Amino acid sequence: MSQQRILIANRGEIALRIIRSAKEMDMYTIAVYSDADEDALHVKRADEAYYLGGSLPAESYRNLKKLVKAATDTKADLVHPGYGFLAENADFAKAIQKKGIVWIGPSPETIRSMGDKIESRKLVSKLGLNPVPGQLKPSRLRREAIKDAESFGYPVALKAAHGGGGKGLRIVQNEAELIENFEIVKRESEAYFGSDQIYVEKFIKPARHIETQILSDKYGNTLYLGERDCSLQRRNQKLIEESPPEWLSDYGRERLKEYTLKIASSSNYINAGTVEFLADSDENFYFLEMNTRLQVEHTVTEMRYGIDLVKEQIKIALGNSLEDYKLEPRGHSIEFRINAEDPTNNFLPTPGTITEYREPTGNGVRVDGWARTGTQITHFYDNLISKLIVWGVSREEARSKGIRCLEEYIIGGIPTTINVLSDILKTKEFINSQIHVKFLEENFEIRDIKDEEISSDRPSKVKISRKAFQSHTAPDETLDLHGKNRQEALMLVENYVHYGALHGLDSLLIVTGKGNRSQAGPVLKQTVEQWLVKNGRKYIAQVREAPPRWGGSGALWVIFRR
Repeated sequence: MSQQRILIANRGEIALRIIRSAKEMDMYTIAVYSDADEDALHVKRADEAYYLGGSLPAESYRNLKKLVKAATDTKADLVHPGYGFLAENADFAKAIQKKGIVWIGPSPETIRSMGDKIESRKLVSKLGLNPVPGQLKPSRLRREAIKDAESFGYPVALKAAHGGGGKGLRIVQNEAELIENFEIVKRESEAYFGSDQIYVEKFIKPARHIETQILSDKYGNTLYLGERDCSLQRRNQKLIEESPPEWLSDYGRERLKEYTLKIASSSNYINAGTVEFLADSDENFYFLEMNTRLQVEHTVTEMRYGIDLVKEQIKIALGNSLEDYKLEPRGHSIEFRINAEDPTNNFLPTPGTITEYREPTGNGVRVDGWARTGTQITHFYDNLISKLIVWGVSREEARSKGIRCLEEYIIGGIPTTINVLSDILKTKEFINSQIHVKFLEENFEIRDIKDEEISSDRPSKVKISRKAFQSHTAPDETLDLHGKNRQEALMLVENYVHYGALHGLDSLLIVTGKGNRSQAGPVLKQTVEQWLVKNGRKYIAQVREAPPRWGGSGALWVIFRR
């Protein structure tokens, strides 16, 4: 019997993770890649690699037609979408199935109903469950969002209807902030998920973020694989996840299980899925959304249950049954997201080259990553470098092991989240399991990273400003090129322009010299301006002189296309 051929429609650590499981099942693995990933590890580890196109997601990993063509050209028998990009795109799933290829995931109909945040809210409401108060239809116009936000009461969340992973999500405190962020969230939603549909939802504060994991087959069998606490977040994106939630009562656990199984049954769910809830201090649970794909943090469930969720996904897609499948959880597992971002600068991304890379090891330690010494962290994609997962007999053992592993983890060349994650584990709030979704920004004092600890090709000063300048908002980010040579400067300018366009920024301040301290300022300013005019037309609406008070005499103000 010939090997079954599986195409992984993704990149980075999740592509590598799927490739490893597929190889252990004696499958022939096919990677896809963009210009930026030509030398990436997932390309090297696969049996075959298919070139998609340019580095922008719309040119490669989010290009439905190119991915379908890749699957047919390589004669793939199965397609695994991973997470992000088109993993929750019903049209992609349907197109793959129309070609006679097995889609590893729920049906297109289920993705459409449960992957759509608005449709899933309607469904759970019919089941008698409580979604977070919010709209049951997209907000096409600002006035619709303003009207409903007033009825729910501020603060509210502006959320992408087809989103996830903290992308296309802003918390706004009043009408002015809603007006300011409405179009930004629509642009982010379009950039990340191919749809600009957004809706308004009540923001519950303080809240804990809890989710449940299931596996379901086509014969009506569903495995409930416990709960994960995902409350430690920054900018609505998870940083630490753990299982089980220490604070959850047995009664609360039974209610979550009941709610989750009811949702899975009513939606005819097949394959791996995650149901997300917010919980208040009284353990009242509010349905947030269902992720119709593998979660980034699926690893903590695997560590506790001794299961390979990717292998089970593949088996279910091939028609295997979960009947008589018995699993018992053991111990406690914690996952840490090692991101290329600077905690001392509002966790802003830090693209650059990794100059040294060493992972921690030991009993109960797992690292799912894709980087190595020399890896270029690009602005084109998510800045996740790796996931460090630890397991212990108790939560305290897992916490202590996490501290030890984070101290051993070495990544040179760029700032990362390693140090701040270690510091969080030592707080009394984490030790006592008192974390909520706003803990990091409200209660944690982030220490400065010493100069000798990092060597970054990203400028040292990056800050967000909220001042007004004429009819525009002041720059969302500042790029300081002081002390950079021409080559370094142009590389950083290109990075920031692409990053700004992808992430829906309104404008960018580029400082090329500080007053009279940089003789190279005027020359560099002219070089940068020429590059922007020649190469940035696709993303930039206007380049103008910035006020001297913002960046001295050598500052340019870049306004992105809306």
